[in-house]
Amino acid sequence: MRGGKEHRVAYLPDEERVIKDADVHALATESLYDYLTDLLLSNHYFDDDFQILGFYEEGERLHLVISQPYVDGTHPEWEELKAGMVAQDLRDPNPRSLGGNFIIDDDVLGEIDVFDLHVNNVIRDASGWLHPIDAHFYFDDRAAGTAALQKLGLDRVSGPTALASSGLSRSRG
Repeated sequence: MRGGKEHRVAYLPDEERVIKDADVHALATESLYDYLTDLLLSNHYFDDDFQILGFYEEGERLHLVISQPYVDGTHPEWEELKAGMVAQDLRDPNPRSLGGNFIIDDDVLGEIDVFDLHVNNVIRDASGWLHPIDAHFYFDDRAAGTAALQKLGLDRVSGPTALASSGLSRSRG
């Protein structure tokens, strides 16, 4: 598979998942914290299933390895992308722009700025549904992003990490 500036990408056909190897220094976000926040928010708003598989160092560079479901489809042209995102309840604040910036009107948080939804970061499946595969969310600062995660209940530990932090043995038996 062809990756972008941020990720090297591989397809795991038996699992119907994509593995992404992200060089942390090449991320389009201001920090690794922001990137991880974007993954949580993508799972929440786009019903994605980003999973963090691990980290490794190559030379002096830190890499993050994640996976997400494989979406079989094609990248839409800009006009179709824009119309599809609007049909999926994202608002286009700049109708004449080609920037890929949209707004989610959230009942809890109000306006959420989503950006980088350009044609290479969205896939149209066979049904015509558009899947953002690399969305970024904007907050004024880290405190605002953290507050948003807290209000949405996304700041809580879950998954295998919850078991590890509970002090319970992984093997019960």
